Amino acid sequence: MLGKNGAKATDASTVVFTLEAPNGSFPYFLSSDNYNAIILPASYNGKFDKTWPGTGPWKNTAYTANQSATFVRNDAYWGKKALPDTLQISMASDESAQVLALQGNQVDVVQQVSVSGAQAILNDPNYHIIAIRSSNHRELSMRTDKAPFTDKRVRQAIALTLDRTKIVQGLFQGKSDLGNDSPFAPVFPQTDTSVPQRNVNIDQAKQLMSDAGQASGFSVQLVGNKQQEIPQYAQIVAEAAKQIGVTINIQIEDSATYYGDAVFGKSPWLDSTMSLVDYGHRGVPNVFLSAPLLSNGTWNAAHFKNPQYDALVAKYIAALDLQSQRTYAKQIETLLLDETPIIYAYFYNYLSATRASLSGLRVTAMGQTWPDQMSVA
Repeated sequence: MLGKNGAKATDASTVVFTLEAPNGSFPYFLSSDNYNAIILPASYNGKFDKTWPGTGPWKNTAYTANQSATFVRNDAYWGKKALPDTLQISMASDESAQVLALQGNQVDVVQQVSVSGAQAILNDPNYHIIAIRSSNHRELSMRTDKAPFTDKRVRQAIALTLDRTKIVQGLFQGKSDLGNDSPFAPVFPQTDTSVPQRNVNIDQAKQLMSDAGQASGFSVQLVGNKQQEIPQYAQIVAEAAKQIGVTINIQIEDSATYYGDAVFGKSPWLDSTMSLVDYGHRGVPNVFLSAPLLSNGTWNAAHFKNPQYDALVAKYIAALDLQSQRTYAKQIETLLLDETPIIYAYFYNYLSATRASLSGLRVTAMGQTWPDQMSVA
């Protein structure tokens, strides 16, 4: 998209980008919604965590890797000054430990919580849950190059066994949008919502299995990641599939084992006949459309290869206006609903938790947190 030397400063306040191909979402890639977009001086020599360069509302005064960090207000900041004079950050990878710290008044904010891991505070008036609609989702991939999933009717049948409304209520207490088996989440302006929503239909699923010569069912293994609600979702998928004679044997792995060496295409996630993987929020669907679904996609766990799809995605990415993007989105949504290489059952809300007495916290579904305007009543 942007090759070497594709960006040039023409004066002190202007940068001109020359793209290798049209990209209607290019402004997004330059925004704060893209965590890879970091501008560094030509003289930068590393040691970010030692020097903490930046021009934000805070100045770092202490940092212990993977444990804690302390910041004080930057009175020289060009924007609106921070209200708190000090910000202390504690780091913990375990969600239950984070929630306990909030309950014990050791922290005022937990950056992200899940419905499955924060049951103790979700409906407690002493805490405030910030819920943001997002494109966060799980991808249930089926190997389109391995029987029985070489037949799209079998893939469709599995998708038709899932009661998405019950899943959203059961796993997320309604804090989620329904998925319609494409990466176009309802939160995206580009999504064409006129495409009919796929719903549970066991009779149709059984007929599709029969038409595909699988009336007696089959057994298959599903490998998933031990993260948040994924193990529970895997169980729901397995129970639903029993209704059409399909036995799904579940294997849940820790993240290190599950992802393996995914950078080089070697991991249980990418090799399994069925797999469940987590995808974090993006402001535009481009990554979701490309990496897991293009014929040459780097994370194509479904091994899906469809020239028509590839061509549509290229047209979508090149489209410069919303209406054109939505036109191609509808075609992509319709194609994926028919092919069903991946089941997208839901797009869950991003949740942050604070003490009820705290206000002014701003967060995004990317996990960015702005505490500079926080105050406590």
